[in-house]
Amino acid sequence: MATHEIDSNDAGGLSRRHVLIGGAALGAGAVLAACGDDDGGSTATTTGGGTETTAGGSTETTTGGTTETTAAAGDVKRGGTLRVGLVGSTNDIIDGQYIVTKADQARLVLGWEGLVHYDSDFNLSYEHALAESIDAVAPDHYIVHLKSGITWHDGKPLTADDVVYSFQRRLNPESDVKLGSLVALLDNDGVTKVDDLTVDIKLLQGAVTFLNVLAEYTLTVVPVGYTRDGEQIGTGPFKLKSFTPGSESVHVRNENYWGGADIPYLDEVQIIDFADATAMINALKSGDVDVIADVPFALADSLAGNGISILESEAGNWLTITMAIDQAPMDNPKVRQAMRLICDRQEMVNRVLAGHGSVGNDLYGRLDGCYNTEIPQRVQDLDQAKTLLEEAGMAGMSIDLFAPDDTAGLPELIAVFAEQAKGAGITVNAQVLDGGTYWGEEYTKRTFATSFWGTRPYLVQVAAGSLKDATYPETHWPPADSDFTDKYNEALQTVDTDARCAIIHEMQQEEWDNGGFIIPFFNNLLDGVSDYVKGFEARKNLLNLDHFGRGMKRIWLDV
Repeated sequence: MATHEIDSNDAGGLSRRHVLIGGAALGAGAVLAACGDDDGGSTATTTGGGTETTAGGSTETTTGGTTETTAAAGDVKRGGTLRVGLVGSTNDIIDGQYIVTKADQARLVLGWEGLVHYDSDFNLSYEHALAESIDAVAPDHYIVHLKSGITWHDGKPLTADDVVYSFQRRLNPESDVKLGSLVALLDNDGVTKVDDLTVDIKLLQGAVTFLNVLAEYTLTVVPVGYTRDGEQIGTGPFKLKSFTPGSESVHVRNENYWGGADIPYLDEVQIIDFADATAMINALKSGDVDVIADVPFALADSLAGNGISILESEAGNWLTITMAIDQAPMDNPKVRQAMRLICDRQEMVNRVLAGHGSVGNDLYGRLDGCYNTEIPQRVQDLDQAKTLLEEAGMAGMSIDLFAPDDTAGLPELIAVFAEQAKGAGITVNAQVLDGGTYWGEEYTKRTFATSFWGTRPYLVQVAAGSLKDATYPETHWPPADSDFTDKYNEALQTVDTDARCAIIHEMQQEEWDNGGFIIPFFNNLLDGVSDYVKGFEARKNLLNLDHFGRGMKRIWLDV
């Protein structure tokens, strides 16, 4: 049994809202690594920064030449309460392994942690993750070694039993937190305890994406017996004190946080819900909150100044229009192609994102090393769109297009699309729904709707949203007569990078030709931060507010 080093050129990725965060898919031959050498040491070198970091220590160098402020720097002021404003509703949840909205994301990241995670450069890392190392015995066999001395918020030790339970909770087909990307790879018999700090994982098949799946920010570890309605116990830097859906949650400092005696710096974090972005922005301006997530793109420039800065993070995040390929009229490929040809993508970047993004090509996973750059850029062609609609018998059609009011850019996206659709002779009725309603029972069931995702390696994103048993099957892809799923399974088990990319290119071509996603652009993340709040960095991020401060560990108030 060998421990392999993480290859920073072959690993990476992010996550999304629901499963909700790429680099290349991970090669199985070099799929897992300890943070140290084969003797199980804990020293790692951060990617791009060149600074050695001891796991659990307080010094961290980020990529790109910026350095996070640490206690060693001597200028951190400890204590205080950080007030975070987010658009939320009474449908908000707290679940240590599942989210629906961005308010749910923030609460999860504060309290729970996974076995492995992505660092600020989207490379796989064990720093501040629960695993000390993961050994690759074979492409379908892994051994997880937990760090010792980690305790839950209630003081009980983290053990292998908790890890086994955490997998079982997400594998349960009757569970409302089932993770599709796991179900295809594992069953309960495949996850077993070796000893108190060791877990044996045998997959149903080899999978080059397995470590990327483990790095999904919702694939956290919860204690044995954990339920959404029970006591909210995690290993993270903050402990839940109170939660009122639609109002606020209060999280207090975990005095026994295993990640370092000097962190977190804050005494308390409050996540405060607002009914809409306008109320949230007004609260930031008036000083009722300190930071906000998801500033509307058109308001970013006007909000900056007078003690407020805009934190703009690049990533492969994407807003999308979804077409259910098994529901009329979207069950006709010609209609789906016409819809894609309606888009003036640069106009959408300019009007929906106010320039804070870049043009997309109806394909996700653009940071994946296997992303197919040879597929031609799709551009607006209203004449061809009209021809396709006539051939499909849908000339002059009228259809509703839905968006939630709680996600910056989606209401604007459907409004601009509706305007552009007039040029193709059709009527698109832009319907903006309350977020609590939108993400309810009808989510993933609507014919023509919208969604948002973070960056992932291509194959991990396929498992999350583009298979029949995906966690969030928004487009109901693939078609019944397609071999897309077979290609996916083949790619999962293909170790050779070139051969795997060739298969992925075929999959991407099929989705580009006939898929159910309209991906007109990739959007940056825009957040509002009061100038006295320190520690957030503008870097490539999956989640808002610098991945919510990675649990707000090193965020502090200069007041």
